[in-house]
Amino acid sequence: MTEPVETTVREVDGRRLRWTEHRAQRREGFVVAGVAAVDEHGPSASAEQIAESAGVSRTVLYRYFRDRDDLRQAIADHVVSEVVASVLPHLEITPESTPREVITSTIGVIVEWLDEHPNLYMFLRDRRNGHSLEAVETTLADQVAALLKIMMLFFGIDDEQAEPGAYGIVGFVESSGAWWLARRSISREVFADGICNAIWHLLEGTARASGVVIEYDEPLPFAALTGGTP
Repeated sequence: MTEPVETTVREVDGRRLRWTEHRAQRREGFVVAGVAAVDEHGPSASAEQIAESAGVSRTVLYRYFRDRDDLRQAIADHVVSEVVASVLPHLEITPESTPREVITSTIGVIVEWLDEHPNLYMFLRDRRNGHSLEAVETTLADQVAALLKIMMLFFGIDDEQAEPGAYGIVGFVESSGAWWLARRSISREVFADGICNAIWHLLEGTARASGVVIEYDEPLPFAALTGGTP
């Protein structure tokens, strides 16, 4: 008695799905190994170094990527996701949030990452890896802009200033970080403090120009900003 066609098709589809999932997991493992290799050897880490980090041969590695560019782009995308995921929680506002806490915690995470992973940062700046650094800046700037728009609307400030201001802030942090990594002429703590103060004075000055007074260490008006109650 022959096996029903429907059952056979389901079995084939199940095997194909399991293989696809296995291949995706295997590829992701190689990407993580690639991140580690770039972090250790620098932005020009070779396929051989990445394969060694993954514990496979170069031939096996390239079974999961079209070519070198595909491998480098996958590594860059992974780093972008990690950076954004580490920063976004610090941009959330709670009833106890003060401008100082939001600014210093966000900048602290960024500067710490730059300090500990300069090779990954330089890898993201490499235009051969697509628009990796731009992806980080755009994502974070959009989040900062959304936060600034809420605050500006509450304070009666034209929210059209929020988006260019947010992109300006993110660009300032990135270019300042590049300067610091190239020189290391001041400590991480001093550098981070300077960045935080600059951002605060920009925000506070914008508010003051519109007749609004905000304090660095006073909780933000959370209920008003979210439309709820504390």
